[in-house]
Amino acid sequence: MPVSGPNSALRCLVEAARLRGIDTSIERIQHDNVLDNREPSTRLLVKLASQIGLKARAVRIGWHHFGKLDQAFPVIARLRNGNSVLIVGANVVNGVPVVLMQDPLAADTVALPVDEARFTEAWTGEVILLKQDGDATDEEPVFGFSWFFPMIRQQKRIFRDVGIAAILLSVLTMAMPVFMQIVIDRVLVHQSIDTLHVLLGGMMLAIVFETLFSYMRRYLMLYASNKIDAQVSMRTFSKLVSLPIDFFERASTGVVTKNMQQTERVRQFLTGQVFSVALDCIGLIVFIPMMFMYSAVLAMVVLGSTLLLCVMMIAFLPPMKRRMNDLYASEANLQGYLVETIQGMRTIKSLSLDARQRHAWDQKLARAIDNRFRLGSFALIAQSLIMPIDKITQVVVMGLGAYMIFNGSMLVGGLIAFKIIAGRVTGPLVQLSQMIQQFQEVSLSLRMLGQIMNHESEEGRTGRGMRAPIKGEVEFANVRFTYPGTSSPALDHVSFTIPQGHMFGVMGRSGSGKTTVTRILQALHRPQEGLVKVDGHDLREIDLDHLRTNIGVVLQDNFLFRGTIRENIAAAKPGAPMEEVIEAARLAGADEFIERLPRGFDTMIEEGSANLSGGQRQRLAIARALLINPPILIMDEATSALDAESEAIIQANMQNIAKGRTLIIISHRLSSLVGCDSIMVLDHGKVADVGRHSDLLVRCDVYRHLWYKQNRHLELAS
Repeated sequence: MPVSGPNSALRCLVEAARLRGIDTSIERIQHDNVLDNREPSTRLLVKLASQIGLKARAVRIGWHHFGKLDQAFPVIARLRNGNSVLIVGANVVNGVPVVLMQDPLAADTVALPVDEARFTEAWTGEVILLKQDGDATDEEPVFGFSWFFPMIRQQKRIFRDVGIAAILLSVLTMAMPVFMQIVIDRVLVHQSIDTLHVLLGGMMLAIVFETLFSYMRRYLMLYASNKIDAQVSMRTFSKLVSLPIDFFERASTGVVTKNMQQTERVRQFLTGQVFSVALDCIGLIVFIPMMFMYSAVLAMVVLGSTLLLCVMMIAFLPPMKRRMNDLYASEANLQGYLVETIQGMRTIKSLSLDARQRHAWDQKLARAIDNRFRLGSFALIAQSLIMPIDKITQVVVMGLGAYMIFNGSMLVGGLIAFKIIAGRVTGPLVQLSQMIQQFQEVSLSLRMLGQIMNHESEEGRTGRGMRAPIKGEVEFANVRFTYPGTSSPALDHVSFTIPQGHMFGVMGRSGSGKTTVTRILQALHRPQEGLVKVDGHDLREIDLDHLRTNIGVVLQDNFLFRGTIRENIAAAKPGAPMEEVIEAARLAGADEFIERLPRGFDTMIEEGSANLSGGQRQRLAIARALLINPPILIMDEATSALDAESEAIIQANMQNIAKGRTLIIISHRLSSLVGCDSIMVLDHGKVADVGRHSDLLVRCDVYRHLWYKQNRHLELAS
């Protein structure tokens, strides 16, 4: 029988998804999960299935079970050699039971009948059952409390066990007040030593079981909350990186950071306070009737005072909420200023702005501390008014209980037992009222986090876009684009075509729209009018990740990650062989300085690339872009900030860099565009002219003016 080959499991998963009506691809799954061509484990395969909208479960079955799977087909069968095949059905051929097997790597996708002997020889006995997830949807749900419920429901078995443990704990908790009552009212009065021994033994046993169930409850809660926390963190971070670039350009880094930190607060509230209070409230089913059994009068006193406490706490909520909003706003502003200061420290030092920054920080800090003090002082007032009620209740209960003991309607042990039980009742009820206050705080956290989670993600991330090979032809047809908050268009009905494999220059004055052209080509922005095509396909029809992995970009100021030089060059292709990394560095002219470093490609890059010069950073960025061998390479002012030596090294390699791909060079230095096949001149967002250097000197006033302005020193020298 066929034994399949590389990527067999992912191919089976993609085919099974297609048969279930889900459109995806191996490339997208690998890109989204940073996978190479190695076969994924069964556990990982189940996780990948859930990400694309399938519910998956790995089980071990026997040969005879295939005939009973029926609607469960197709299933993925794992083979002994580590590969996988797709089983699409079971049948009987000439009286022999067979499975209908589809090899994902076979040229012919027709399912082949395979009998028991041949199949079980290669099969591990493990299959992955798949079905479409009815809860999966393309529409992103509105972020709120309900957003967390599906993750909590996934742990329903654990929460069920926690609930059972809580009920058993409530029953065991009754042992202590009953023990106290019997010891005081019976054992001490009658001096019954044997009864005391039995009670002590029973209490020790109850304490052991109470400790065991308490540990189980806390352990299960910790386990469930950590699983939920992991899902919440992964989903919120995934949402963050899926947001369009203009969100990050408009939002304060500090505010975004502050908002992202709210996930832990919300998760703790839902899986911590809410569930703990709910579990404690379960005990009320036992404790409240027990209070009335001891004394209806004392029970009414306790419940009445508890109700008064709840009403008072709820009354404090509106002013508390206003103060809380002020505090969060001032703290977000403070954190944003801190991040901005750290990022701009070089400028602050060079301009001697230390005193100005300290003064502004002190003002913002004073505002935050003032708001924190106002909130804290108001909370103290609330606590000061609430605490006496609890103490008065205890005094009233003890006083009434004493009168009952005097008239013989209650014994001393009964009063002590009632006090213990009353504490078990008032505690959860007061916590419930406090939770209403915490609910207001968490609602604010939800609104803050909702600014990120409810923001629309980038278009084109559905996974259903075209993933055809990109060759490199680019066309802009009557494109018009205006940045949000501005009135004049950055691009005003721009049209041009770049043939495949051409070196295309873009020049113009500052603000003429040069960089906007490349940002639209990368789908970082969507034009309001016109069409952008790559290889004749509308950009909106191409899968976003597929598009960007086929476009290399080198900017004027490139960001390098903290890590080794090799890791940075291979950032977009983590599994790249060392030979490819070295070749990319050679093309970019980076090999000569890397070889001089003590650890070569294993040299660590510090945060902010502080241990590299500007020219070295730029050459590493070029190497990083070249490693993926993109059919389209954009160099946006890539050499404008370099020294003459570094620029000369890159320019000397330009023909090798451009070989076999479409190269778009944006530069205000016209000398670096002379060798281009054609040059586009932009002026105030419009195309002034397109042509070769010699033609533009003759017919384009803008180009000619800038050329003579930049090369006047050559004329004077001659």
